[in-house]
Amino acid sequence: MRRVGSFTFILGLVLFAVLLRTVDLDASWAILKSADAFWAFLAFLFLLPEVFFKALRLKVLCRIFKSRLSFAEGNLIYLSGQPLAAVTPAKLGDIVRVLGLKRWGGMRLTGAFAVHAADKVYDLLVLGLFAASGLMVVLGQDTHETPALVALVGIALGILAMALFLNPQWMRAYVRPALLALAPQKLSKQLRTHGGEFYADLLSIFQSFNRVLPPLALSVGAWTTVWLRAWFCALALGIPLSFGRLVLLYPVVVVIEFIPVTLLGFGTREAALFLFFASAAISKSALMSFSLLNVLAGPLFTSLIGIPCALRLSAHFEEKT
Repeated sequence: MRRVGSFTFILGLVLFAVLLRTVDLDASWAILKSADAFWAFLAFLFLLPEVFFKALRLKVLCRIFKSRLSFAEGNLIYLSGQPLAAVTPAKLGDIVRVLGLKRWGGMRLTGAFAVHAADKVYDLLVLGLFAASGLMVVLGQDTHETPALVALVGIALGILAMALFLNPQWMRAYVRPALLALAPQKLSKQLRTHGGEFYADLLSIFQSFNRVLPPLALSVGAWTTVWLRAWFCALALGIPLSFGRLVLLYPVVVVIEFIPVTLLGFGTREAALFLFFASAAISKSALMSFSLLNVLAGPLFTSLIGIPCALRLSAHFEEKT
């Protein structure tokens, strides 16, 4: 079964190939070629604040363990995991970042993985809140009570999430097993042999509201830059997508894109874009161009920048061996 699971990424690629048959590829290429250089440049440029927020979040999380990780080293750690994370549906990028936290953060393995796991949790938590709020708006868009309903749902989800991560019993029963299951197999085995240390390290990250608020705010900032980048891509291609609609529905697309059955989100992302954004005014060909430009300006560009960082980390461990 494990061998079958290793090839699940083919499902997304097959879906992508099927979706390609439903679009006019010549039209998609023409839209890409005619992209406005100014807005496309802004889309690529907005990678910088995203990396800034995520590197600073690593630094803030490491500070809990008295680590002297610098902001520059936080950038190196985040970027070093991007190349493998982009081209593998498995979690090799996770291993690279954990090793980076051990190396530059001077941390124990359990502490390094706890920081990395918390980093993922904050991303998923904020993305989930964005996506849930967006879906509530769409589902209730014909009612006058929608704004109040969305606000209440968002507040309720936020309170529930904070209660989950600040409650030791819930952390032990639900959160820790889920995070261990998400870890790569070899790393998970090592962590299970030091389960008590990992649990203590992970719990300390969510020990108080004062520790939770800064990385949570940085996560909101990081995802906001992603929505802005997507909006700039739409402006560059002349696609009539409003920023408000992107903020509401693009988080849902990203959640679907994260399903680990493909590479770089191909197939699942386009299917979600067609479902939520295709209309008489926005063709599937235009959305295919939008998807490709988002990949170029986002994960692919980050992966290329991350190659020197990954090589630097690899060189350090080769020297040690």
